[in-house]
Amino acid sequence: MSQVITLHHVFIINPIAGKGRAVQMIGDIKSKFKDFIQSFEISITEAPGHATEIAKKAVSNGEAVRIYSVGGDGTLNEIVNGIAGFPNVELGIIPCGSGNDVARYLYPVIDPLKLIRVLPVSTSKTIDLGKLNGNYFFNIASIGFDAEVVRNSRYFKRFPLISGSMSYILGVLVTLINCKKYKLKITLDNTTPIEKEFLLTIFANGSYYGGGMLAAPSAKMDDGIFDFYLVESLPRRRILRFFPLFQKGRHENMEEVSVSRGTRATVESAAPFPVNIDGEISLETHVSIELFPKHIKVLIP
Repeated sequence: MSQVITLHHVFIINPIAGKGRAVQMIGDIKSKFKDFIQSFEISITEAPGHATEIAKKAVSNGEAVRIYSVGGDGTLNEIVNGIAGFPNVELGIIPCGSGNDVARYLYPVIDPLKLIRVLPVSTSKTIDLGKLNGNYFFNIASIGFDAEVVRNSRYFKRFPLISGSMSYILGVLVTLINCKKYKLKITLDNTTPIEKEFLLTIFANGSYYGGGMLAAPSAKMDDGIFDFYLVESLPRRRILRFFPLFQKGRHENMEEVSVSRGTRATVESAAPFPVNIDGEISLETHVSIELFPKHIKVLIP
């Protein structure tokens, strides 16, 4: 790609991502741009939501800019919610978190040192985004057991020797002890609502979550459609059989798993249920989910 002198590069760094790994990238960023003709700046987040504010400010003047998420999938989610819909911005991902599932799907490598060398001179590809109750998401929205797992796995991520995938597995075991059931009313596009107890439900734009678990093996971020996975409530012994298959993307043919595709969904319940969007957790009683095709430009090496 030929260089454009007016193109500006903004690196948004979450200093606590990856147990400090993200902030260690500052020296490598400065080294990359030492003899680079284009301008750059580095901004370090100070609190949850700050990455969204930085990203909005960076694109507010309408000029061409490349914004890089230097952190985990949570940092990336914040940035996406600051830049979605702006036509003159391209997004690069320098994965430094514990999961890095979006980069795992999009990039042939997820080594941040390799990516910082190639992304500033790479071209971009336009991909889809999801939106849940007004918040954009890049990868996967899910409800139920696995959202509870993400909440529990955060405890284990604090320990230095526990990887993202291991913290997720430990989160599964802790969640399994309680084994909550979620009675949900789900409407996919304009089909007849489904009302029953579910273990979990997945609305997938991408394929991976939980640090490399292949939750939606057929999902593609550029096909203009979600992959829906509805998993009926299971007894503990069946859950123990389900998750090893789920981890490897071999769960699609299980009798308790329904797989379909579409662009919209609503989920309702009388009791609050846990919701996970790109690793961010909330409790809701009603969610609306929608796909926005070709909605953001991402730098691809």
